Amino acid sequence: MYDEKQDLQFIGSAGTGFDQQTQKDLLAQLEKLRVARSPLRNPPKLREHVEWVRPAMVARVKYANWTEDSHLRAPVFLGLRKDRTPEECTFTAARPEHVEDPPDPPAVGANASRPKAPTSDAGFEELAHGTSESLRLQVDGRTLALTHLNKIYFPESGIRKRDLLAYYYRIADHILPFLKDRPLVMRRYPNGIQEKSFFQKEAPESIPDWIKRARVYSDERGGEMDYVMAQDRPSLLFLTNLGCIDHNPWSSRFDNQDYPDYVFFDLDPTPDTPFSTVLRVARSIYKVVLSTRLVCFLKTSGATGFHIYVPLEPIYKYAQARTFAEIISQIVASELPRDTTLERSVRKRPPGRVLLDALQNAKGKPLAAVYSARAHPGATVSTPVTADELMNGNIDPNAWTIKTVPSRLEAVGDLWKDFWRKRQTLDAALEALSHRLSTEKPKRVAT
Repeated sequence: MYDEKQDLQFIGSAGTGFDQQTQKDLLAQLEKLRVARSPLRNPPKLREHVEWVRPAMVARVKYANWTEDSHLRAPVFLGLRKDRTPEECTFTAARPEHVEDPPDPPAVGANASRPKAPTSDAGFEELAHGTSESLRLQVDGRTLALTHLNKIYFPESGIRKRDLLAYYYRIADHILPFLKDRPLVMRRYPNGIQEKSFFQKEAPESIPDWIKRARVYSDERGGEMDYVMAQDRPSLLFLTNLGCIDHNPWSSRFDNQDYPDYVFFDLDPTPDTPFSTVLRVARSIYKVVLSTRLVCFLKTSGATGFHIYVPLEPIYKYAQARTFAEIISQIVASELPRDTTLERSVRKRPPGRVLLDALQNAKGKPLAAVYSARAHPGATVSTPVTADELMNGNIDPNAWTIKTVPSRLEAVGDLWKDFWRKRQTLDAALEALSHRLSTEKPKRVAT
């Protein structure tokens, strides 16, 4: 709401420093949202004449504290926010209980780190099976205010936000090795997969200090900006609570940003391409990689594609890693010209083909992490697979979801647990590929 008698004076009050044009622009936005009656269930009784507006914008407000009757003391309007939706802004989230994090223990040695407090099984049970709309959860020594827990994120299957949070709670030890120390590009779905989503690179100002940031130079900004990182289970759940269904890390770490420690093959099929075609192309890439004596790891994309990762020693720049991926892509494209394409334009891409997207191996271009849920019907998951499953074509990507992946982990184990022990160099592989290209007859390459 706003008081029509005070309008611009209120907007520019308390030293916020807004110029007259900014104040007028904001007033014009409020005028468009004017409604005849209060949208509040229990509107306050006010002496002043008040004009009401629909709750369609989110404001950032500085204040001294909360009063006993749940009002803000000395509030100051600081501006509008574009990184939050009105639905996210609840009373519970705005006024959390005063729970302090335990003090850090004395550091011992250069690599001393904060020990984790035991996580409450009862808290997890309430998250996974409770009915409350919000929950304050103690996780590894941090207090999380989780909100809108019963909101439906996947309408076709009825999967709720709390189900997604419970999945990441359980799977954290398996996904975190692929998120830790890496800038994340957030894609937020505050109202589920069928509603509007948005990308967010810069860390929101509102995130707590204990969530680590990565300082990254931005050409768009002409300066540095902060990306978020998921270093532990609390930060993973905090970001998920913001509406991040999938988690998309860089392939390089924050302290070595120009040098990736894996190269990947992203198989992206056009609509209506059978998954059997995707698997056929994946098998071809797998065989070429094996011929160079490199170790690779396999996973579904969690949607319609497939990913093949090759762990690297972080000694190659992105351009060098990308060249390796491009060479193999060219070889496979020549072997399977009717199944593949190198055309990046969706409009120009031939139907029924699989794009071999080597160019995704670039600084700042992330890919969904292994064990990440995807914004795909059924809450499918980017799931590790074995070489035998790939070679036999025994893969149904829609079968692996946030509900079924935990039991698959129990059955087959973590197929990517040795990933970081398998870092490799590319020198011998590039030599083998050069020899292969020089001895093979050229074939028609897909477009």
